[in-house]
Amino acid sequence: MKYFKTAQFVPGKGDAWTYYECDDNETIQRQLTYIPETGEISKVPDPIVKKLYRPEWLDPTDAQEFLSLWNKE
Repeated sequence: MKYFKTAQFVPGKGDAWTYYECDDNETIQRQLTYIPETGEISKVPDPIVKKLYRPEWLDPTDAQEFLSLWNKE
């Protein structure tokens, strides 16, 4: 698996980090959005959009970071 993340500012909440878990063909398997300042997590176990848009603009991350957020309640 490959893991990516990207951030976008949300007014009044701070940065929202979106994480992607992809197979070797960069097809999105799961995704989540995490806002550290508020503790909000939104999980998408079967995203509608399966293809990464502009993967070269995303930051690579590791499985541990993704899974630690995915398994958070």
